[in-house]
Amino acid sequence: MQIVTAHDARSLRAAIMSLYIGADLESAKLRAAHLQSLLRLAPCTVAASIGGACLVVWTFWPALPAGMGWWWITILLLSMPGFRSCWPRRRQQPETASVQAVNLATLNAGLVAGVWALMPLLWFADGTARQQLVLATLVTGMMGAGGLLLSALPLASLAHVTLFALAALAALWQTGNAAVAGLIGVCAPMVTIGSLALWRHSTDLLRERARAAGHERTLTVLLNDFEQHADEALWETGADGHLRHLSPRLAELLGASHADIRAHGLLDLIGRRSLKGADALRQTLDQGRPFRDLQLTMQAGSVGWHLSIHGKRMVDERGLTLGWRGVMADVTEKVKAERRLRRLAHSDSLTGLANRFMLRDSVSAALHQGQPLALLMLDLDHFKTVNDSLGHSVGDELLKAVAQRLRHCVRPTDLVARLGGDEFAVFVTADGDVQALQVLAARLVEALAQPMALRGRSLRVAASVGVADTDNGDIDVDELLARADAALYAAKASGRGRFVVYEARFGERSRRRLSLEQGLRQALDAGQMSLHWQPKVDIARWRICGAEALMRWQHPELGKVDPSEFIAVAEQCGLIDELGRWALRQACLAATGPLATLTVAVNVSPLQLRDDQFVALVRDTLRETRMQPSRLELEITESVFMDDADGALDKLHALRSLGVRVALDDFGTGYSSLAYLRRFPFDTLKIDRAFVNEVLVRNDARAIVQMIAQLATTLGMRTVCEGVESAAQLQAVTEAGCQELQGYLVSPPLPLSDLLQLQRSWGQRVPRPCLVD
Repeated sequence: MQIVTAHDARSLRAAIMSLYIGADLESAKLRAAHLQSLLRLAPCTVAASIGGACLVVWTFWPALPAGMGWWWITILLLSMPGFRSCWPRRRQQPETASVQAVNLATLNAGLVAGVWALMPLLWFADGTARQQLVLATLVTGMMGAGGLLLSALPLASLAHVTLFALAALAALWQTGNAAVAGLIGVCAPMVTIGSLALWRHSTDLLRERARAAGHERTLTVLLNDFEQHADEALWETGADGHLRHLSPRLAELLGASHADIRAHGLLDLIGRRSLKGADALRQTLDQGRPFRDLQLTMQAGSVGWHLSIHGKRMVDERGLTLGWRGVMADVTEKVKAERRLRRLAHSDSLTGLANRFMLRDSVSAALHQGQPLALLMLDLDHFKTVNDSLGHSVGDELLKAVAQRLRHCVRPTDLVARLGGDEFAVFVTADGDVQALQVLAARLVEALAQPMALRGRSLRVAASVGVADTDNGDIDVDELLARADAALYAAKASGRGRFVVYEARFGERSRRRLSLEQGLRQALDAGQMSLHWQPKVDIARWRICGAEALMRWQHPELGKVDPSEFIAVAEQCGLIDELGRWALRQACLAATGPLATLTVAVNVSPLQLRDDQFVALVRDTLRETRMQPSRLELEITESVFMDDADGALDKLHALRSLGVRVALDDFGTGYSSLAYLRRFPFDTLKIDRAFVNEVLVRNDARAIVQMIAQLATTLGMRTVCEGVESAAQLQAVTEAGCQELQGYLVSPPLPLSDLLQLQRSWGQRVPRPCLVD
């Protein structure tokens, strides 16, 4: 039994008083619940009271003491309200009860106890031993049982026990039996304490039940609203595979009527309308594994839509399948948006041709399959003169006309791409026939040499073409591009308006590469490497919030070497891990020292991430430098997913478990950005400078930036715009919803000392540009 201690006596008293005088809804509901518990026991209590009175009369029969008959009649009369309240009200069960109802019930209980208390006072002392035994048993039994039965109304219970105890003590005092009176003095408080403890426990249970019922009602309302207005719908199947708890939204998503849903199982319904995904769903259900974001492509007549389905198996205590439960959502608009974004990200917004990234994808795929291929790189001669003299609009129309002519010169299976500016490329599958490539190159040069009518003008441009093929050799994308670029350089150097096929003598770049490789092996030990820092600025607060560490190499003979050049060499010759370790450690040391207030970003090569020891390297570096993991952001590009997507994702999750932030660099320009956003929660998306450069002049570029910013916001990620160089570009990316920027508008990459100086004088040296609302 729970004991009411002095510690909680005050709160217990307040709770009891709220039952009797509380005007709030909760108190009214508690009163009703406690009264209902009394009414449920009314038949038993009434029967016990009448039965006990009859037993007293029978004990003294036939020589009844004076007044006992009237006492017995009074007991019967007081029991009548109990009879009347038993049956009708048990069916009604009102939700609330008034203070008057509780007081009336308490008064009735007190009257009954008072009448019973007369019995030992009047007849116990003069009774025989047998009669005293019966009366004593009745008094003690009814005092204990009645006190507990009336625990729903604490004051009624207290009055009942008190009246019985006082009457018993008075009767025993009349007989001079003090020892037995002491037992009554012990028993009565124990019954009272037990009654109060029982009331408190039952009150707590009633409150918990009320809260649970309220939560259930709220959940029911939310679920009903969810099913009526949300894009998603809840679904549940039984062990037979048929759906339960049908909703209009679920029927709409499945494209089926309620009659069809009742007649067929879920797999049958989906299989009849699914163009893609039904087999994967069937296999997943057969395996009994929970699943998320399983894509279904549906078709009913001429109408098509896309669904995403999540599900989890329901089992009983023996592990047997009871059915499945999950959520189904219409993701048609999301799929369309992804396709539109993918199309925009892999095509040139001006000409409609493939862009550099799609070209790399196509060439890489062909090389991976071992296909012989060739690449023709084109550059318009003196295009800058046209732009400067006639304006950019004429230059844009010229580029469109060039793209159209290139399409007419190649086969449908060939790929024409614009690499940027006035540079184009044609990717063709070849069989090693150099003569056929020369014919194609000559045709391209001739076609572009023909006059073009633009805005009433006849413009004549020429093009230089560099040709390179795989020549049945082991070659990668970068090498093929380098060969085509070297051949293009030779064509332009030889007089322009002509083509040149790559030859081995164009190997100056190869010699430079060898020199760079040899120099890289001593660069770190010789102290030739350094880190420069480009600040990142929070647009809303206009303050420096982070810095990206960028490696710089001062070669003793070649001077400053472009990072894109020596990083590529380091990756090819196996030195990237050593450079990466050095850069990571130096960045963490700076972050725990002079840059202690900033988030530090470090670029990670795909080859670094492929190393099984990379996660351990990051963990050890953080521990040794005592850097807080959340202040380190590792920037990766989408190329890390090309060869081993699952392995890359595993390492990214391992890095995330360390507390390190992960950013996706050059977002929107790579392989399958959107697919990996669903599989890994990046902290930051960095929008490539190619989109920012055209955000003021190309609606498509502005749309891409805005779409990426909205996507990042939806997924809880931050966006950083790279290459912001003007206040107008800042205005555009801010309106698109971007949150941070990098670029020459703020600062180029700086040595550490210069960055610290910039940070100290930030408010004076770099005032926030005035943006137009």
